[in-house]
Amino acid sequence: MPVGLAGAPLIDALPRLRPRLAELERELAEVEAAATALRDAVGAELVRARRGLHDELLALEARGVAAETARAFVVEGWVPARARAALATELHARLGDAVVVETVGRDHWRGAEAPVVLTNPRVFEPFERLTAMLPLPRYGSVDPTPFVAVFFPMLFGIIVGDVGYGLLLATIAAILFARGRGRGLARDLAKIAAAVASYMIIFGVLYGELFGDLGERWFGMRPLWLDREDAVLPFLGLAIALGLVHMLLGLVVSAISRRGHPREAAGRGLTALMLLLIALALATVFELLPHALFTPAIVALLVAFPILIALEGATALLELLTTVGHVLSYARVMALGTASVMLAVVANRMVGAFGGAVIGVVFALLFHLVNFAIALFSPTIHVLRLHYVEFFGTFFSPGGGRYQPFAHWSPGSVASP
Repeated sequence: MPVGLAGAPLIDALPRLRPRLAELERELAEVEAAATALRDAVGAELVRARRGLHDELLALEARGVAAETARAFVVEGWVPARARAALATELHARLGDAVVVETVGRDHWRGAEAPVVLTNPRVFEPFERLTAMLPLPRYGSVDPTPFVAVFFPMLFGIIVGDVGYGLLLATIAAILFARGRGRGLARDLAKIAAAVASYMIIFGVLYGELFGDLGERWFGMRPLWLDREDAVLPFLGLAIALGLVHMLLGLVVSAISRRGHPREAAGRGLTALMLLLIALALATVFELLPHALFTPAIVALLVAFPILIALEGATALLELLTTVGHVLSYARVMALGTASVMLAVVANRMVGAFGGAVIGVVFALLFHLVNFAIALFSPTIHVLRLHYVEFFGTFFSPGGGRYQPFAHWSPGSVASP
C-alpha cells in the first residue's frame, strides 16, 4: 500500500487507489508506445548486431575444438547421428576430398560431456513437452518419452473414464489444434489432449459412464467391464496391478540399460523378480491364485534376498520396501477415479433437488463444469507424479547437456550459452 494509506481500512483505501490505478494504466501505455517506437527505430539494427555478436562468440568458442598446422587442420564437434551423413555430404560438396569426416565411437562418450538430442517417432514427439519439465537424460541412458506417451494418457483415461468428459476434451483439443501452428505449444498440447480424450472415451464405454450415470438414465448404458460406483475394491486391485506392471517395466528397463555393469543389472533384475514374487504371494493370500503357490513364492523370496544384499549392499532392503511402497501409491488412481465419478453422479442428482427443474439443471451444469476442471488438472498432476517419482526413479538418469548447434542466430531461436 502507498505510505499515506498504509494504516487506512481497506474499504476507505480502495476508492482512493482507483485514480492512481488509472494513472498507472496511462503511464504503462506511454511506456509501451515508447518501446514500440524504439523497436521500429533501431530494432532491425539490434537484431543484426545480436546476430553478428552471436556468430563471433561461436567462432571464438570453436577455436577451443580446432587445431591447425601449415598443411592440415582438425575440427572436433558434436552432431546428431541422423545428421552425420548430411554433414559429410555437404562438406565433400564444398571442399571435395580435402576433408575427411571421422566418427568417434559412441562408447567413448557415455557421460555428462556429450550433449543430448531427443529423437522420437512423430506420434511421441508432443509428449517431449512433459519430459522436458525434468532435466535431460544423460547421454547413453534411456529417453523416458515413449513410456510417458503410452502410460500417461492410459492412466488418465482410467481415472476419468467418461464418454461425455472425453468428448468435451476432444473438442478443446480440436480448437487448440486449429489455432496452433507447426510444432508449437498449442498443437503439442492438442495432440496430448486428443490422446487423453481417446482413452477417456474408451474407458467411459467400458465403465458405462456418460457424465456420470446420465448415460445409464438416458441411453441405458451398462458397464462392459467395471461399475466404479460399486466395485471399489476391484478398482483398487486394478490400480495396484497397474502400479506393479509399471514398476516392473521400469526395473526391467533399468536392468537392460545397465548391461555394461553386470552387477547393477543383475541387482535390478533380481529386484523385479522379488517384486513379482511378493505380488504372487499376496495374490494367493487374497485367493486370487491357488494357495499352493504361496510356499514356493516365499521360499524363492528367502533365497533371493541374500543374493540381492550381496549384489546391492545393505540398502537393498530399504530400496525393495520403497519400491513396494511405490506400487501401493498407485492406489491414488482408484481414489481419483472414484471421486470423479461420484462427483458426476452428485451433479446429476441436483436436478429437481432445489425445487425447480431449471435451477437444478443450472446447478448440475455448474457442478459438471467444476468436476470437468478438476478432472483435467488433478489427474494430470498425480499421473505426472507417478511417472516422475515412482516410475522414473527405477531407471531415469538425469544430467544430460542440451545440444547447441553451430548455427546462425535468428529471432525466435535459442541463443547459444
